[in-house]
Amino acid sequence: MNEIVKMLKVQYDDSYKMLKSVVEICPDELWKAYNNGLPVWNNVVHALIGSDFWLRLDYEADFVSSFSLPEGIGEKLYQDEWCGETDGFMTKEQVMDCFKIFDVKKDKFFDSLDDEMLCKKILDDMDFTYLSVICAQIRHIMCHVGICQDAVTAFGGGDIPWEAFGEN
Repeated sequence: MNEIVKMLKVQYDDSYKMLKSVVEICPDELWKAYNNGLPVWNNVVHALIGSDFWLRLDYEADFVSSFSLPEGIGEKLYQDEWCGETDGFMTKEQVMDCFKIFDVKKDKFFDSLDDEMLCKKILDDMDFTYLSVICAQIRHIMCHVGICQDAVTAFGGGDIPWEAFGEN
């Protein structure tokens, strides 16, 4: 892993830690409740699924999820649909299990990169590079962290701890 990859990993990991913190600070009563149609649990899992899909080395192979999601929910989530209260939900424990699984995958992904690879296209017929994919996932995670923070604040809960530059 070279210097630019190391810095990108620090930035990704800080965002990822903030997403994980949502699970810890979200009041149980808010976890599965509709929040303008976007339950907190669904926001967290949606962001995690995005990284599971995009942070991989072989984009030519069929994507295989790292997670065993509850029946009925997984199909909706992978179709980029939101789950309502009648669809079921994932518990905080189930979501934290997904984080544990993804911890290994993301570290392996970053360990496999070098600075030269960052500018390579992920597929010949796409303009996406490894760099653009990583940056997009950082933004995607932070978008959903912000949505969750808004929901938690409106509910009267606390702040998601800020992570920056790997300092925490």
